[in-house]
Amino acid sequence: MSSADRDLPSLVQAAATAFGQATGIPVQARKAPAGSGADASLEFHVGARRFKRPAHVKQTIDRYGTVAAFRAHAAPRNDERLLLVTSYLSPNMINACREMQVDALDLAGNASLMLGDNIILVSGRPRLDSTPAQRSSWTRSTLRVALALLTDPSLLLKTYRDIAQVAGVSHGTVQNAIRAMRERRDIIERHGEPGLQFTDKDRMIDEWTTLYPSLLRSSLELRRFRTDMTDWWRYVPEMPDRCRFGGEPAAAIVTEYLKPAFFTIYCMDEVPREWIAKAQLRPDSSGNVEFLKSPITFAALRDCPPNVVPPLLVYADLVASGDSRNLETSRLLREQYLPA
Repeated sequence: MSSADRDLPSLVQAAATAFGQATGIPVQARKAPAGSGADASLEFHVGARRFKRPAHVKQTIDRYGTVAAFRAHAAPRNDERLLLVTSYLSPNMINACREMQVDALDLAGNASLMLGDNIILVSGRPRLDSTPAQRSSWTRSTLRVALALLTDPSLLLKTYRDIAQVAGVSHGTVQNAIRAMRERRDIIERHGEPGLQFTDKDRMIDEWTTLYPSLLRSSLELRRFRTDMTDWWRYVPEMPDRCRFGGEPAAAIVTEYLKPAFFTIYCMDEVPREWIAKAQLRPDSSGNVEFLKSPITFAALRDCPPNVVPPLLVYADLVASGDSRNLETSRLLREQYLPA
């Protein structure tokens, strides 16, 4: 460990605590065995079993190549799986770690980990910002503005009034949101031309996806129902101006890769009575059908079916679920519909 990284084992302790809080699985951080080459050791308690793993610390992991390089150079002993501890793992990085068979934890409680026959995946928990100013720059309204811009980048060339109309917020809110994005260098002025542009759209998608579940999604809840009909979503009348599918059914429509078990629908206003009757929905606060209020005004999107929400929202729903099937589908969706 370099002199600049002498305090990094404290990161291991903090990540262990966050993992325990996120999963309910007890984990203890200890000193690494002498000569192991690890920065620390973690002991996980799963039922009556104990799993001891050498932990290697990397302050920042933000590229696939970093995970690949770590896997190549931190060769495990006795066929042990590698355990990486870092400050933050985006949903993309969680997928990369799982695919490369690199176990990983971060300070937010995100994790991709195999302990015996148990696979633990936690994805989409928001990054722990370093300052109150950074945390306060994101609000429900600014997330709406960011979603509007990420869904339709042509809005970066239009007026604040145009953006406000799509995001469903005030003109002043758009001004504040754009100012905050410029301060964070999420967007910059176009060189020699009017309008704005993203500096790193891929990074902004990751940040929006991690913030959406805790900061905005919970405020959109309308009603929950339950149905025993597995294919009801295929036969309800399309109402793109009133409601559209998100989450699992949207992913099934777009990728043809997933069989939905939980159904997310975004509505402009109220839940359509036609759908309640057609799907034989019955009210249930813990049911498998959720109706949410649309966070922005949805327009027709090229190469996207009219009865689904924008791909970014579908992607965020899948990541927030933490379900391994959904995380695999989210990767396909991102590759095909959310290019950098």
